[in-house]
Amino acid sequence: MITSNDFYTIMVPLYVAMILAYGSVCWWKIFSPDQCLGINCFVAIFAVLLLSFHFISLNNPYEMNFRFIAADTLQKIIMLVVLAIWANFTKMIVSNG
Repeated sequence: MITSNDFYTIMVPLYVAMILAYGSVCWWKIFSPDQCLGINCFVAIFAVLLLSFHFISLNNPYEMNFRFIAADTLQKIIMLVVLAIWANFTKMIVSNG
């Protein structure tokens, strides 16, 4: 369950940053579309990967809940099977089309 403290520490900074980013592009015209593309590429290539690495490196798998690990593994296996079926299905459609 999300507590009010969780909401304040996670959701408020996220939405404030999103509103400021939207305002800086649409209202105040601080960034051009090319600059927005560069910022998006930086976030997609560097920031998300570094944040993921930081989170994973600080995580202790021995303290994690076994049911959580099992559910995560099962979800990844299901997605792998779904993607394999989708790839084979689209390959059949392209070869028959």
